[in-house]
Amino acid sequence: MKLNLKMLAVSAALLGLLAAGAALPASAAGPLNAAAALSLPWSPAAVESVETGTYASTMTVGTQQQLSPVILPAKAARKATVTFISNDSTIVNVTSEGVAQAVGVGTAQVIASADGVSCVYTITTELDESMIVKEMDITLASGTIAVGETTSLSLSVLPSSASNYANVSLSSSDPAVATVNNFGKVTGVAPGTATITATCGDVSASATVKVVNSGADRQSIDLNTSYVVLKPGASRTITGKVTPSSASQSLTFKSNDTKVATVSAKGVITAVGTGATSIVVSNGTASASVTVIVNRNASSSGNGGGSTDDSNGEVVTDPVVEAIEADGTDEVTFAQRELPTITGEMLNALRLNGKTLVVEADNYTIRIAGRDVKNTSAQVSTALSFAPSEYGVTFTLNGGEALPGVVQVEMTGDNAVYTRVYLHNALKGKWQFLNSYKDHVLEADTAGEYLLTTQNLRFVHVDMTFFIAGLVVIVGIIIAYIVIKKRYWFW
Repeated sequence: MKLNLKMLAVSAALLGLLAAGAALPASAAGPLNAAAALSLPWSPAAVESVETGTYASTMTVGTQQQLSPVILPAKAARKATVTFISNDSTIVNVTSEGVAQAVGVGTAQVIASADGVSCVYTITTELDESMIVKEMDITLASGTIAVGETTSLSLSVLPSSASNYANVSLSSSDPAVATVNNFGKVTGVAPGTATITATCGDVSASATVKVVNSGADRQSIDLNTSYVVLKPGASRTITGKVTPSSASQSLTFKSNDTKVATVSAKGVITAVGTGATSIVVSNGTASASVTVIVNRNASSSGNGGGSTDDSNGEVVTDPVVEAIEADGTDEVTFAQRELPTITGEMLNALRLNGKTLVVEADNYTIRIAGRDVKNTSAQVSTALSFAPSEYGVTFTLNGGEALPGVVQVEMTGDNAVYTRVYLHNALKGKWQFLNSYKDHVLEADTAGEYLLTTQNLRFVHVDMTFFIAGLVVIVGIIIAYIVIKKRYWFW
């Protein structure tokens, strides 16, 4: 019989190890100590500590940051699975990948855990100046209602970007006369007068409603116009008639912002500075209002800046259409709060005059060129609300309704950091990458939900478990092949 020297050497080494183990005391040779003594390189390591690492403890609402906990030892960090959870997702929301998103105002804690060991991120969120309401204005659709009837309340805030974050409460000075709900619906309860007040922090605005016994007693004021656009220094006269004719026809006029426009006792509006305000017309019982926009690109409503008497009751041309037709430049510009909706009449004026309408808002600008208008029966909402998402921010263009043609949306301010845009395909339930986004300008002809991001989203998720299992099978096959082909290769 031939002896294999290599096998003898290995056998001797094993006998030596067994002898050394037998020489140890019984307490030292127990199963636990033996396991601790024999630590193989590929044995899994337990997580000993989880630290927060560097992170921003203060965030601005609408922003996000990546949380990167530090796991020790490093060998355990390579295989540890970290889970994240927020104790208040209305303030700070966190994704499974550890992206913390500031969605509300306050303080929240995010707990990061790995193998039962945790750390806590304490994050305080706050609003920036563009998200804080500085001014408010409320207007009632009707200043006089009958018992049991309702009217609606419209609210505007400055800056307009703060409307997405404003927490407004509505109240009535006398609920026994009129009530108001959280949606601005005012209901007449009993004859009398009540003041409806909107409050947001330290800012408030009020409007008065009069409740009468029945619809027969209700008075209303019919004005010759409800919407006026003027250049600074120009003027226009507003007139009104009270129904029924037996009611007092003596009208008073008041401007809600004399820095934008003033009004005389005879109803002559004079534009002072750019912006928007409303003129309240009242006979002491009924009231109505006229929206006044002062814009540098508007055509003068008067004759050479003088007053124009519209006492014949004829309704004036839409002031935005008038500005498009009369302006000498190729572009007509309005602020978004001045022009919340682009109507079919305005689109038709753009197409006929070859002009471009520009609507400026915080963090975006909308442009519609007359040459791109294909459907003048459509309307365009100029209000875009941006919401944080897992990949960036999302917004819905035109509320999902059809667009009149190509609409350009230029991202400015905070939105200018994003480099890619996707359109959500509702039929497939997937985001579709768009090539029509260059230099922060989106050229869109399709309404719907859009995503702004800096990531290259492929939306293909590879299950690493199957990948590793397949790799192990391949390696096993290779080893089996070598062992079969070379019987004593390891010795």
